[in-house]
Amino acid sequence: MKRTVIILVCCLWSISAFAQVNSGLLTTLSAIAGMRDRMPVEKLYLQLDKPYYALGDTLHFKAYLMNADFLKPSLRSGLLYVELDDNSNKCIKRIMVPVASGLGWGDIALIDKDFPEGSYTLRAYTNWMLNFGEDYVFKKSINISALSGSTLIKAVFKAEKSKIQANLRFTGLDRSPYRLKDMQLRVMNGKHSLFKNTVSTGMDGSMDVNFDLPENVSIKDLSIQAQEIKKRVGLIAQEASTLVIPVTLNRPENTDVQFMPEGGNMVSGIDTRVGFKAISEDGKAVEISGKVFNSKNMEIATFKSTHKGMGSFELMPVAGETYNAKVTLTGNITKSYPLPMVNPIGTSLRIEAKEKDLEISINATPDVLSSTNTYYLIAQTRGLICYTAAINFKNGQVKKVIGKDLFPTGIAHFTLLNSTNQALNERIVYISHNDNLQISVAASKPVYSIRDSIALAITVKDNAGKPVRGNFSLAVTDDSQVRADSIGSNIISNLLMTSDLKGTIEEPGWYFEKNTLGRINAFDNLLLTQGWVGYDWKAIFSTKPPQPQFAAEPEFIVQGKVTNLFNKGVEKAGMVLFSRKPEFVRDTVTDKDGRFTFRKLFPIDTAEFKIQARNKSGKSFNVGIEMEGFIPPRFKPNGLITPWYVNSDTISLSNSSIKASQLQAQANFRGEGHMLKEVVIKETKLVKESHNLNGPGEADLVLDEQDLLKAGKMTLGDLLKEKIKDFNIGEFPSAPSKQGKPAPKRLSYRVNDKEIRLIIDGIDAEQVLSYTVFLPRDDQGRLREIKQIFDYFSAEDIKGIELMWNSRYNSSYGVKFLGMDILSSGDYPTFMDWAFIEVTTRGGKGPWMRTTTGTYLYKPLPFTLAKQFYRPRYTIKNATTAMGTDLRSTIHWAPSVVTDKDGKATVSFYSADKPANYTLILEGTDLTGAFGYNREKIKVSKK
Repeated sequence: MKRTVIILVCCLWSISAFAQVNSGLLTTLSAIAGMRDRMPVEKLYLQLDKPYYALGDTLHFKAYLMNADFLKPSLRSGLLYVELDDNSNKCIKRIMVPVASGLGWGDIALIDKDFPEGSYTLRAYTNWMLNFGEDYVFKKSINISALSGSTLIKAVFKAEKSKIQANLRFTGLDRSPYRLKDMQLRVMNGKHSLFKNTVSTGMDGSMDVNFDLPENVSIKDLSIQAQEIKKRVGLIAQEASTLVIPVTLNRPENTDVQFMPEGGNMVSGIDTRVGFKAISEDGKAVEISGKVFNSKNMEIATFKSTHKGMGSFELMPVAGETYNAKVTLTGNITKSYPLPMVNPIGTSLRIEAKEKDLEISINATPDVLSSTNTYYLIAQTRGLICYTAAINFKNGQVKKVIGKDLFPTGIAHFTLLNSTNQALNERIVYISHNDNLQISVAASKPVYSIRDSIALAITVKDNAGKPVRGNFSLAVTDDSQVRADSIGSNIISNLLMTSDLKGTIEEPGWYFEKNTLGRINAFDNLLLTQGWVGYDWKAIFSTKPPQPQFAAEPEFIVQGKVTNLFNKGVEKAGMVLFSRKPEFVRDTVTDKDGRFTFRKLFPIDTAEFKIQARNKSGKSFNVGIEMEGFIPPRFKPNGLITPWYVNSDTISLSNSSIKASQLQAQANFRGEGHMLKEVVIKETKLVKESHNLNGPGEADLVLDEQDLLKAGKMTLGDLLKEKIKDFNIGEFPSAPSKQGKPAPKRLSYRVNDKEIRLIIDGIDAEQVLSYTVFLPRDDQGRLREIKQIFDYFSAEDIKGIELMWNSRYNSSYGVKFLGMDILSSGDYPTFMDWAFIEVTTRGGKGPWMRTTTGTYLYKPLPFTLAKQFYRPRYTIKNATTAMGTDLRSTIHWAPSVVTDKDGKATVSFYSADKPANYTLILEGTDLTGAFGYNREKIKVSKK
């Protein structure tokens, strides 16, 4: 806290001093400060209990939401959104978590019916963070594996020019081969199918797949989809899941090597440090070496990467000269890459980090040196201006020495601007004051036995050795089941580094493990070659600077607008909000614009509010209610992620983890040493107030109220596409009628080979359209009107959906809605060729109206409150009961460990049934801008 105050005072003094002598600098600084005040940035970090999961697990997380400038808890946002998106970027689960003083925690149950096994992206953000783009959203890739019945794939790819050769071997979890299995394969370019074929596995479970790569198709978007072919039984038979195998090639000749001069440009006659980065075809770093030659083929410089394909070298550019690097790649392959063009005129910015200072050199070509223009050097950390200077080249090259104590720990961003506020050179450097919190975790004894009580004494101090009050989170995992990543992301590397940089940083924790000269230099090479996030300079100095498009949400509110028939706001309309769970009623009145707001609400479980507009007599009247609320963002696709089941021996997922998860599921362990008997319950879904002619729930497919709640604001059409296989538009029918006559063909919505008839609240939707089954029809007109219904209703308007496809269920619908005369005439196929979809709405008014006039059923995303992490308690009586059933992979999760005034806290839990080493990861904050991380081990043996 002391350093924060000092830095703030220094910054204010610096700005004030320069403002007295340079009005141009004052204008520039005012614009920067205005942007920061108008759009302050939030930073977010999530600690998870482990890096990957099995179906049936629970994903636990702790959120740290900070203001970016001083890294203190953000009070701007009180709502946090956390979602899991699948490999196609579809949101599978989204929850809302309350945040208080920048802290919040929660969990997501990974239920197999909601989460197919595969690769997912965990995203977390506040509504306010969406103002700044995806670079500010917390993102982490995780794998979710199945407990049983999973397929492992060993994939090897080779390429000869445009021909791709793939050898795929399919096995079970026990590595037994899938022999003589018919597989349908599709070669995909993103979402577009390139080739399709049916191939059978051999006796060893393998197959060879060869195909030609079309021109202009990128390998990074290429995958093979494999699905076992099974016989169809009815409409909704279980079928094999689709396995996605990214095509990964590492052809050395396709290595991407980029050269990036310090400050942004190579300027003639100025010594330049050039950073470089090498990325292989699979997107991972690769080590390289090489030499730089000029146009006369004279060797100018040599270079070699020092960490993750990155490094740097010195070069004196010459005007009119071109430079090429001959790079030695994997397999001693040599390839030439051009360096950036040399600028004959310009400026350069060079920074050397010393122990306590930064040595800054600003140079320019002669024409710039002879000018009288003024330049500005501005340095900021996380949007906080820490240093400013007016630069004049009257005396030639400008050199400055700046103390590091002007900056807080983190990435400092230097920019050289000209008098028109154009950014000429930029450079980022890392400032470390070694002021992270010091966390120690002491176990009560060196070795524990199974089912033993483990007590941990936690002590937190600052860099001066003083005790620290703070809030921390602790994860304890079994090393035999979970491989905790020691050099992955943590709270320090995230908030102080990766959240300020664009793109993916491989092994970010490595840069903070040891403070050696080699790592310091590697860190600087990373910053030479990595893009950064921040305000756009053009936007800062624009005459119309950007304004927030997404409002901050300090609390949960329900708000909207009441409009009349002319779409104008209705003033002083009485508004009543009814809540069913918990039961309460709130009221308010609209303002002059017809807007209303309900505050101090806490939506939990399945939140549902009925909102009603009332006139002066207290009765509802004919007005419209428009609700305003959180709009889920659409994020850019991630690109292909290698699923856990592909080449699984190379990722952090061991067989012991899978087997232990299987045993845990079979044992259904609950901590008391009892094995629960397996009980299979077949649940019948029912739709309340359904008009199903066969009776509620009597259908081939039923979506009940719980299914609709999960769908949120999804339209009826999108819901049907997602939940019903082969829902599409196609020609109907494809076969002649009963009398052998050619059946009339037309375009229609279909389920597989049957035309859809949409029934809403027992009313045939086509009966209320301008076209009916009895009249000559215009296909496009009818499709357009049906689509209007599909787009009109959302999941919020619907109680349930029932699909009648087989004759057992659709015959009664055929008789009622198609009529016996048509069915027996032979002009149309029988009801066997129709599928009926019965939709039960909340309004109950059929296809005409959603809800009662002047009312709105509002179903916001409810709060998801964290469940207490279950931990068994062993006593002398049950310490040996049903041994071998406690196979937890997450041994303990404590999301809120609070240290006292002496910087101390105690955590206790019991070990499981498996002898193993446990990894403890403890991280958190003192809530005043400092953070700490520690990783320890404890041992558990049989005795």
